[in-house]
Amino acid sequence: MIANILRTETADKHKELESLMFVNEIMNHSLTVEDYKTLITINYMIHQKMENVLANLLDANLAEKLEMKDRFKLEALEKDLAHWGIDSLSLPGLNFELFIPKKNNAEVLGALYVLEGATLGGNVIKKHILANPNFNNQEAGLNYYGVYGNDLSTKWKTFITVLNESISEADYKYCVESANNTFQNLINLTKQFKSSPYVT
Repeated sequence: MIANILRTETADKHKELESLMFVNEIMNHSLTVEDYKTLITINYMIHQKMENVLANLLDANLAEKLEMKDRFKLEALEKDLAHWGIDSLSLPGLNFELFIPKKNNAEVLGALYVLEGATLGGNVIKKHILANPNFNNQEAGLNYYGVYGNDLSTKWKTFITVLNESISEADYKYCVESANNTFQNLINLTKQFKSSPYVT
């Protein structure tokens, strides 16, 4: 099954990204508001660049199976930016070439695997952030990490089912390559912000 292959073949990129995305600070409740604003900005920028493009590249029947219209996260991220006073119009351009999949379901689903997977721990992350004294009474600024709410598990299972059913073995390599390139998008963007923060 392609989902198992993706998990194995993207493990190194996933681990590298986690090391950059304040995972330890989230879990030990030492995350600062500035760190969180960086996280939200990175997620906003990647979704702003990729979300609608991926949805439009996906075949209509797959988009319907995935209920893509209910998977958009940009609105939640925009609410978070507004809550924390981040002006999306003032954000910088990318200092690297963004990977965008070709119109190929295997590549598109590989990229979506990364973006959907990023929400998988959202409820746990939200719980830890709210337990951090720096975020007392700030739940209104945590829309992205709670975007699926109680539907999180169901949405992930649906995605994995469609993923496994839709990609032929001949296309596995394209799916894996796309997923790793999407992880690299996030790694590059995180490094850009950490080397020269724009969020204040």
